[in-house]
Amino acid sequence: MIRSEYISRNLSDLEKLAKELTPLLNEGGVMTLNGQIGAGKTALAKLVIHDLTQVPLEDIISPTFNLYHTYNKDNLEITHYDLYRIESEIELLEIDLNEAFTNKICIIEWADRFKDLLPKDRIEVTIKCLKNERLYKINPLGKFKDVVKNWAKIENFLSDLDINFTELQRLRGDASKRKYYRVKNLDNTMILMDATQESDMKSKTGPTDGINDFIKIQEYLDSIDVRVPKLIARNKHDNIILEEDLGEYSYTDMLTKENYVELYNPAIKTLIHISNINHPKNISTNSNPHYLREFDLDTYLNEAEIFIDYYWPFIHGKQCNADKKKEFRDIMVGVYSNLTNDKTLMLRDFHSPNLLFLENENGYRKCAVIDFQDALFGHPLYDLVSLTNDARITIDEYQEKYLIELYKKDFPFNNFQFDSLSFMQQYHILGVQRSIKILGIFARLAILETNQNYLVHMPRVICYIKRTMQSGSIQGLASWLNQNFKETFNV
Repeated sequence: MIRSEYISRNLSDLEKLAKELTPLLNEGGVMTLNGQIGAGKTALAKLVIHDLTQVPLEDIISPTFNLYHTYNKDNLEITHYDLYRIESEIELLEIDLNEAFTNKICIIEWADRFKDLLPKDRIEVTIKCLKNERLYKINPLGKFKDVVKNWAKIENFLSDLDINFTELQRLRGDASKRKYYRVKNLDNTMILMDATQESDMKSKTGPTDGINDFIKIQEYLDSIDVRVPKLIARNKHDNIILEEDLGEYSYTDMLTKENYVELYNPAIKTLIHISNINHPKNISTNSNPHYLREFDLDTYLNEAEIFIDYYWPFIHGKQCNADKKKEFRDIMVGVYSNLTNDKTLMLRDFHSPNLLFLENENGYRKCAVIDFQDALFGHPLYDLVSLTNDARITIDEYQEKYLIELYKKDFPFNNFQFDSLSFMQQYHILGVQRSIKILGIFARLAILETNQNYLVHMPRVICYIKRTMQSGSIQGLASWLNQNFKETFNV
């Protein structure tokens, strides 16, 4: 548990402090280091950067003369600043300090020289040189007070389980507030999901009950032989769970032209397996019931309106007026009216970041699903669309057609109201709704949370929408998109 003061007498003590500080930082996190010359600011900064990126210590250079250095790992970017030689605020503009606060981890030495310009959300470290040791004072400010409290919950959770972990490695997250860690001990590894910040969250598409939903759906999926992580322990009050570690690389990381068929065959077979089961709306496997909400007209429209609420101002620089919004909503109602009322278990986020390929499994169980808490009772083709119109990796037209034909080959049409001839109409109705929702979500992250990491995926999603517009299945919506977003949807 992070303390307010630490004493360091040697490198080992400093390494322990760095490992305690590292998990508190995330994208946009700022740590400031203050203390006299020779206090050890750079030594601590280098250890934190090493823990976050695995860059060798000898390759992490003091920024005293260059003013800053940047380090990258996956989508994580860390900038290490030294403000000792900065004389004015104008010079700060030249090193893009304000921009770095929004989407990077910043570690700043001599930060107290420009204290008034620092963000209110930061971890302040003050170092005092004593006779034979260093005193490190840790002061979390702003949101980091809650970050420290949440981290204490995680440490208490693991301590209560008597897990003598040797390391907690932060994993790449998703667009939600959840955080993931690989917990390492002497025997094996496990995955910890920290949803402490989701306790009171409600989405535009309805309430979510955090990890309670995750646990109930996990138990049901396990009961119908879908490969999901085994639950090891849970704390429903604090929204923390510990689960089986199924591996390090998702489909997003693994996909190549050579292994495409090998990876996606079991994914399609998993969807077929789910479609062949007559799922109850109450999917509880224990005494505590869990009723799946329906993916109905209201859900369809609420999700679609994320596009008009956020993508519209993202492109046009102002909110959409009421008349234009009603026009869009009426068009989407018309699109939905052509969707059949078929319902099955709809996992909703069945796409590459949430799928792992397991060599040691057989058949469709080679595809493991690791995120499903937003599952609904909805149309069977929605999850196929999630897979084939993947926002994180490009599925080209040839690959999309292959997956569709593979799916149709074994799909139990007799159990549903649409047939092979009307299949693509249903597919396009769901596909365009999901893709415009995703554009809205990515725009919302950029506008409300200044998180621009997902903007790089927008052209891919727009490409999927253009494919659908060319099909003729959604002519009214296609015309509206061309009219109101001419430079984007020029089909």
